[in-house]
Amino acid sequence: MTTSSSSVHNFTFRYPPPWERPSNEPGSDSLCIECARLDLDQSFANAFRLYEGARRGDIQRPLGTYRKDNGPVYLRDFFFVTSLGNRLSHPENCTLCTFFAQMTKVPGSGSHKLMAFCSSESHLIEPRKKDVRGRYVRRPWEAIRHPTAEAHDLAMSLEHNIFMAVVPEIATIPKTGVPVRWFETDLPDCGSIYRLTAPETGIHRLVTARKIQPKAQFGLMRAWLSRCRCHHGSCSSYKPDDLVLPGFRVIDCHSRNYPPDIISRPWTKGYVALSYVWGNRPHDDWAPTIMDAIEVTKRLGERYLWVDRTCIDQSNLEEKEQLISKMDAVYAGAEFTIVCAAGDARTGLPGVNTTPRRMQPFVELAQRSSKAKGKSASRFEPDSFGEFIGITEEEYAAERAGESGWLDDQRFGLRPKMTFDFAPLLEDDDLMKKYDIPERQLLWHREMADDFGYDSVEPYLEKVKELARRMGIPLKGMINHLQAKMAGGEGFEFDSSEEEIMPMARAMVDSSKPRRLLPSNKTEDTLTLVSTMQDPRVTIKNSVWNTRGWTYQEGVLSKRRLVFTEEQVYWECCGMAVCETVDLALSHVHEPSGSRMGDYMLSGIFEGDLHQAEESQYGFERSSKDDVGEQVVTLGGHIQTYTSRNLGQSGDSLRAFMGVAATYTTNAGLCLLLGLPVWAGAFANDEPGLQHSFALSLSSWTHKAHPVQTNAKMYAAECPRREKFPSWTWAGWQGRVEFCNEKQSQTHKMHSTNGMVGTITVLPGPPVRNGDLSEVFETDSHTLPTDPWHSDFFKCLTQTAWVFREIWSPEMRLHTPDHAHSAWLTGWTPVHTIGDPSLSWHLTINKPLVLQHLYLEPSTVAGEWRRLGGRAVSVHLSVPITEEQLVMDHVSGGHLVSVLVFASMIPDVFNGIARYLILRRADSVGCWERIGRMNMWITEKEMNTFKDPGSMVEALPVIAFGADITIV
Repeated sequence: MTTSSSSVHNFTFRYPPPWERPSNEPGSDSLCIECARLDLDQSFANAFRLYEGARRGDIQRPLGTYRKDNGPVYLRDFFFVTSLGNRLSHPENCTLCTFFAQMTKVPGSGSHKLMAFCSSESHLIEPRKKDVRGRYVRRPWEAIRHPTAEAHDLAMSLEHNIFMAVVPEIATIPKTGVPVRWFETDLPDCGSIYRLTAPETGIHRLVTARKIQPKAQFGLMRAWLSRCRCHHGSCSSYKPDDLVLPGFRVIDCHSRNYPPDIISRPWTKGYVALSYVWGNRPHDDWAPTIMDAIEVTKRLGERYLWVDRTCIDQSNLEEKEQLISKMDAVYAGAEFTIVCAAGDARTGLPGVNTTPRRMQPFVELAQRSSKAKGKSASRFEPDSFGEFIGITEEEYAAERAGESGWLDDQRFGLRPKMTFDFAPLLEDDDLMKKYDIPERQLLWHREMADDFGYDSVEPYLEKVKELARRMGIPLKGMINHLQAKMAGGEGFEFDSSEEEIMPMARAMVDSSKPRRLLPSNKTEDTLTLVSTMQDPRVTIKNSVWNTRGWTYQEGVLSKRRLVFTEEQVYWECCGMAVCETVDLALSHVHEPSGSRMGDYMLSGIFEGDLHQAEESQYGFERSSKDDVGEQVVTLGGHIQTYTSRNLGQSGDSLRAFMGVAATYTTNAGLCLLLGLPVWAGAFANDEPGLQHSFALSLSSWTHKAHPVQTNAKMYAAECPRREKFPSWTWAGWQGRVEFCNEKQSQTHKMHSTNGMVGTITVLPGPPVRNGDLSEVFETDSHTLPTDPWHSDFFKCLTQTAWVFREIWSPEMRLHTPDHAHSAWLTGWTPVHTIGDPSLSWHLTINKPLVLQHLYLEPSTVAGEWRRLGGRAVSVHLSVPITEEQLVMDHVSGGHLVSVLVFASMIPDVFNGIARYLILRRADSVGCWERIGRMNMWITEKEMNTFKDPGSMVEALPVIAFGADITIV
């Protein structure tokens, strides 16, 4: 971290330096000696100066990832307040230590430190990213130009804020550093520390904290609902005029009777829904949670409430099944859904009526005053390095010794799958050739064009080129000429032989924006610190409500959710996620249209668990119905999350997911067949898609499992069967299911506007150090096997831009055990007429091809596990089996058989893939059950030799089984 002394302005502290409180002052015995020495007011002010200086370009603060030796990867250059050591494990009578102990997960474990951060760098806002040209993407308040005067004034009114947090103190991480994933993992779990500040006129802080009351704030909830109704068009309830829900009833919340009246009412009229856990006494129709929901409904200006247990006639099975099959309509049609994520029906909604909620941690301290002591005890000299970052320059240099840059492939660098728009780079290449200038000069001219208000750089370059012609110099020499002229004006000699020095990156703050200090404390002479508490997203994920199968679709299908946790209320709709303890500048963090929050804001949790890490995504953009690949990815994510939940009755494994499935059914052809995504329409080549897409999905799902031994590509789970459903669909098993998909971050995918979009899949390979990718591309890692994304097959098969040369799957027939219902999954078979989940279904493979043997040989290729017939393989099993048992049970007449069900390659992936179902004999009459899947890779070189699908299959180590195979 460096500072620019010529541009750093003098800083006047609003708060005096620290002093030791006299022993006779009231409250002096409430702080330990170490805490009594802290001046947290001053630390907030100094930290604000650090981050504001970096935004204005006064301080160079590159936020990168680093590592020392084999220690953890970390981020650095944050403001260090103080070391807390291990005193949080025994706070004794110190109110501040007690408060800090509540801000960490395990206060008694290890050492901790107190740090101060900028509010724009919290987990609520995505880490700043760069565009394809390597320039930082600006947020609305950092824009160079604004479309309207109102937008300009809005940007000028925004100011940042400072929060503190308790961070683990790790020996190999500098005082100014934090573990690389700390913002996304630990911070949401523990919460942030904010000052309560006085109101400001004409200024909006990006993030501030609220001190909440024991009772829920209904005025705030009404404001959220009002903003959503006024600005979020996508959140409006959708109710087709032709859809009728027989037996739809609601609770009249204005009824003066007890129990309240339940009345029949047209589904198309307004109502509120409730989602909750029934608990051990499901027959209590008027439990506290329901009564509290009635109160919430009334307080938010609504009259009618729908509750499944109360409003569905449980004795009318036909009516009950009809309503259950329309859960997507019931929850999507509600004005909003009240979610009880705190206990069950007997708990009530915390903060409503008499139901208590957990208190918000806070502490009040006397503001420091130098007058009382008569002297200053400042830790650092004014304007010194230490004042900027909290440690001396010598300490900073010593702690950096031995560190190296590190490309974190999760936060800043490579993701398993990234999409890039190469068109801007090709455009730059054309401009560099046309104007005969190097890349660095083009970037500089692009910045200047932005400054002068040009919509594109080319008109600006034409003017500069003409100016250079009149001056008698080439355009390439213009920057050298300007630098020489500026140097001469300052009395310096300029060496034109040296490579020109480009100006520093433009500051993120308009220089015309006035410099403002942090606001004063809310209460005079008192510093009040409040906790934002655990992020409610984390609380909800950890709740009992989040473990139930039926509640999953209730949360996903709702357009607006008002969630009551043990601590606070959380709101999530299609365009906004907010909570009681955090006050966001909503007008600033929404898109200009106001229709949703910006793509840099932390999104909600009800779209599905789709990220490879455990934290939430950013952005509120929903996948397009026209993007089949994105729809399949999202659907796979829903299945993955849903199957991790508990179902009271195994027969509900599909019923409780029917609402979600219905939202992904399209007229073009996407639908679910007994839980498996299929494309029942035409592929891009006008061929029917059912046969291949069913075989693809049939062989794409596996259970989450651990390798049977270190580095093995054989994974075995221990999942019980659900006998009501067949083994070939995930609905026939308990356990978390994974489709071979990878969800791109909403803000790391780019939309094609010109067809020059490429997708890069990062395959297994060596770690990347110092941001150097050369070692990746200089190895054979690109030949290592990777499982092609399930969604990419769907995407490529439905787009005319891609051509599949070889794709194969067997003919299969779906039928009931007595063959009363039967259909071939080929051609244009209408899927909606088959697969009734109330019936039992068998799957028969016609003329199956099975592996000749399963003799697995150790591979000599780095990163591979085993080879079969010279080809790399991997195995995923739903039941515990050893490798030896797997091999032996595949011998002739054995207990196991592996049948080929799909073979092809994605046009933009090097290798082909052959997928086998591993089947176990189920009875003595020739029936089998699916217990796993095996992948076998076909090299690109070999794929190029095949003339047709038949030649591809002939090259595989398979033989005819001799009879049809029926999977139950």
